[in-house]
Amino acid sequence: MSERPEYPILRLMIKKVTFDFETRSLCDLKKSGAYKYSLHPSTEPTCMAFKIFDNDNVFFFDFESINLLWKSPRNEKIKKIWAECIKENYLFSAHNAFFERCIYENILVKRYEWPSIPFKSYRCTAAKAAACALPRNLEGAGSALNLLIQKDKRGYAAMMATCKPTKWWTAWNKHRMGEEPEVFLEPKDNPQIWDTLYTYCKIDVKTEELLDRSLPDLSPIELKVWQLNQTLNWRGLRIDFPTVRKIVEIMAIENKKAVRELDLLTMGAITKPGARQLILDFLNSEGVKIENLQAKTVEDKLLGFDLNEDTRKLLELRKALSLTSTKKYQSFLDRVGEDHKVRDILLYHGASTGRDSGTGIQPHNFPKGLLHIPDDNPYIHVQNTISYDVDTLKLIYGDSLSILFSSILRNMIIPSEDHELFVADFSKIEVAVLWWLAGNKAGLKVLKDGGDPYIYQAIANTGKLAKDITFDDRQLAKAQVLGCGFGMGWEKFLKTAWDMYRLKLTPQEAQRAVSDYRTQNSSVPLLWRNYENAAISAVEYHGVIQVDKVKFIKDRDFLWIELPSKRRLAYSKPQTIMRETDWGPRKTLEFFSVNSRTKKWGLERTWGGTLTENIVQAVARDLMMQAILRLEEKGYKVLLTVHDEGICEKEKGKGDLKEFIDILCEIPPWAKDCPVSAKGWVGPRYRK
Repeated sequence: MSERPEYPILRLMIKKVTFDFETRSLCDLKKSGAYKYSLHPSTEPTCMAFKIFDNDNVFFFDFESINLLWKSPRNEKIKKIWAECIKENYLFSAHNAFFERCIYENILVKRYEWPSIPFKSYRCTAAKAAACALPRNLEGAGSALNLLIQKDKRGYAAMMATCKPTKWWTAWNKHRMGEEPEVFLEPKDNPQIWDTLYTYCKIDVKTEELLDRSLPDLSPIELKVWQLNQTLNWRGLRIDFPTVRKIVEIMAIENKKAVRELDLLTMGAITKPGARQLILDFLNSEGVKIENLQAKTVEDKLLGFDLNEDTRKLLELRKALSLTSTKKYQSFLDRVGEDHKVRDILLYHGASTGRDSGTGIQPHNFPKGLLHIPDDNPYIHVQNTISYDVDTLKLIYGDSLSILFSSILRNMIIPSEDHELFVADFSKIEVAVLWWLAGNKAGLKVLKDGGDPYIYQAIANTGKLAKDITFDDRQLAKAQVLGCGFGMGWEKFLKTAWDMYRLKLTPQEAQRAVSDYRTQNSSVPLLWRNYENAAISAVEYHGVIQVDKVKFIKDRDFLWIELPSKRRLAYSKPQTIMRETDWGPRKTLEFFSVNSRTKKWGLERTWGGTLTENIVQAVARDLMMQAILRLEEKGYKVLLTVHDEGICEKEKGKGDLKEFIDILCEIPPWAKDCPVSAKGWVGPRYRK
């Protein structure tokens, strides 16, 4: 009889390992990001648990007791299993796998000679949860799916006590020893806390595996999209480090001056720009009525004539000190590495439609510049910033430099040495996709012929010839085309027309504008109704309902919307209910989601206009993601995508703008007849 293998689990058909680290460091993970955190000399794993699919055993490395060195003779059996999994090309799954990859590759492999895991072997359960529109964090995803094993809340406290120096431990140790304490809480200091941490790590692995089993895998093309996202976060984005550092130093001095001025201006009543209620109270005492201190509200108030010198100065100081865009300069420094690159800045499937969102420097909400930029020198303002001292800059731009620094924020992103940037964005892509899905033949003809969709709408509004359309006519039409496609009512349109385009309309004019759009593009409102009816029918009858290029499918606990690309949008635990609305009693569709404002998991309501918006943005996202995959394959190194804009770099003289745009605009078979076009440029700095 042959000898029984010591670890038969390695012969199972499901070749996947789930693993999880706990770590500690003096580095701030949230500020620095996972990549920089993993390179900090104080960062080290405290334990690692891993589990092979379909086996009850959780294998565990306690790095305190066995030493990090791979060549250490201790725990040979566990190391043998781990090494065999890598050799046999197992997949390695983690929750937020970029963090685990950073710790593993930058610490265990580089410092301690552990065997490397191939990049394409990594998988991420957080990515799978996000693709199903579930909470991204492990506890939230487990709770949303009612998993039998969920994140250990008690263990979370142990993790927080061991991952960084804690005030209570420092104070107690200093009291006990009468001298400077050790930096971290060690296992010998409190074994119970560490035992709780180890249990926490093991439970996480079990929860992650259960989550992995409960969710569909990413499709082959979505896996490529996620892998490219991971590549970009690892590759990094080069910044103009000397200029960023100069601006941060200037802002630190100028902000201190502004805070002192705020103190003097209010006679000591306000000493912090973030004291919202105190500022509102002070303004009220000066006879200035303002409902809030949001940027738009403050900007509108500054345009008025009811401010005296002090209240105007107060609002200007508040505006300058609260600009989030200028705070991004410090975020650049928080994440930048020795090679002047920032990493870990993109979040795969950050929006429920599939678009990426940002972390750290948040590149997706960079402001549009407020300064005029001459066509013949688009970098004039950053060149001035580099060339002149603060006093000269104030002579050019005025006492407050916050508008200048906000306007040149994008310019801080530069290509690698001896490379140049290739940047292009899809032209009016959401309009094109909406009209393509709706079958708006007249609108599609305008786009395919290279016409202006805003002139097209303006002609319908006014009855004028194209040559007679005024700037104001076109602005109103632009507000209609970009605002009314997803069911916007007249009251919201009235506000949007002012906020976005500075169009002051009467209620009657706003109502007419909404009506004119819906009349001129009648297939669009029909699409809202068709999508809503299809979604409700799919939920109620557990069927598959097709509306032209889009399918609505109820399967298990999800309503799935299958896009033309075959990717699916997910709506968790959908239900229909009769509710009283502005149009009388009607059946509404509800589902569970993460609220975009509160960030909490709860019941949300939707309707045809919002479903249409989700689908249109998702289709536009698929066009962009497939385009950047093509660009990467053709040698244009992708750095970033921002909404409908692709940013790449290539060695100087090796790329061609026309080729770049042609690759970007190549129509995939599933988007046949969708009018896709783009405009782009080549240059030494990112810009709008």
